[in-house]
Amino acid sequence: IVPRVLRPQSRRFAEDMLVYVATTLVGFLAVVLFVIFGNDKKRKYKLEDETENVPLNEEPWVPSIEVEDWKEANAAFSMCPWNFEGCESIEDVLNCIWKKPVPKDLHVGFAALLQSVRHINVALVKCGAWKQTHFCIIYTLLSGAELFGGAPSEQSVGLELEEEVVGLRRRGQATAMKLSEHEENPLPCIAAFFRIHDGFGTLMSRKHLPLLLETPGDTVHGSCFYVYPMRGLEQVHSRPSLLKVARVDRSCFVAVDRRKADPGVVYVERSTQCTEDDESPLSFIADTVSNIAGHRVVPAPYEGGPSMYHD
Repeated sequence: IVPRVLRPQSRRFAEDMLVYVATTLVGFLAVVLFVIFGNDKKRKYKLEDETENVPLNEEPWVPSIEVEDWKEANAAFSMCPWNFEGCESIEDVLNCIWKKPVPKDLHVGFAALLQSVRHINVALVKCGAWKQTHFCIIYTLLSGAELFGGAPSEQSVGLELEEEVVGLRRRGQATAMKLSEHEENPLPCIAAFFRIHDGFGTLMSRKHLPLLLETPGDTVHGSCFYVYPMRGLEQVHSRPSLLKVARVDRSCFVAVDRRKADPGVVYVERSTQCTEDDESPLSFIADTVSNIAGHRVVPAPYEGGPSMYHD
């Protein structure tokens, strides 16, 4: 029997097919190995990079808070709105913050703080992706409870401020910016308080402060504004002429009619029932400050909170 010999063309075709099959198998194995080992390695490097290069506390959306003793505040914060130079006691600091002589309608609140405040700190809070800056005073009471007040507003409408105001840091030759109508204080009747504090409330934890400053109408585990800041003066839906000014308790807030030159306060229930009172808004604010400063422990909002209206 004579063995069959392949023609040259057939032999070349068989060799090419063998090379093709071998190359395909090698490529397939390479892909499989990359999928198995390459992704894990890539994922590991990615997690390491995220952990090492971008710490969570440096993310732009994470708020930050710095708190300094009033004695160190001016050195620590270059733009601190209070100038405590010459202050030697808590009473001196309170006189500086409240710009003595205090308006007559606010005497009650100021007197309560004089009797109740044990220590004072200044807080610098930066919120949001754009790191909006807010300064606050933190009042520590004799009981250990804490209250907070916003920085004085430079937008107080209806007040003739002197060129140099005692207690406020002068800001070079800069002048106040002209504000649009929707940014101005729509309630000149409470401008005297905004000149001292743009908002006032209770603080169960200092960690709550950034959240309250971002959303003044919220409550955070008992921390809340009891006198809303200027940016928190919201319209009452059932009566648009009323602006929400202060909180009484979880079911009632106080509003003021912006149409009136000399308005009283209006108590607005959750049911939207409104009750008008002759008490001036400034007197109500002073009573609110006195009330929350006089409590040994300020109840949380979900427990009712301090109430000056409900029995």
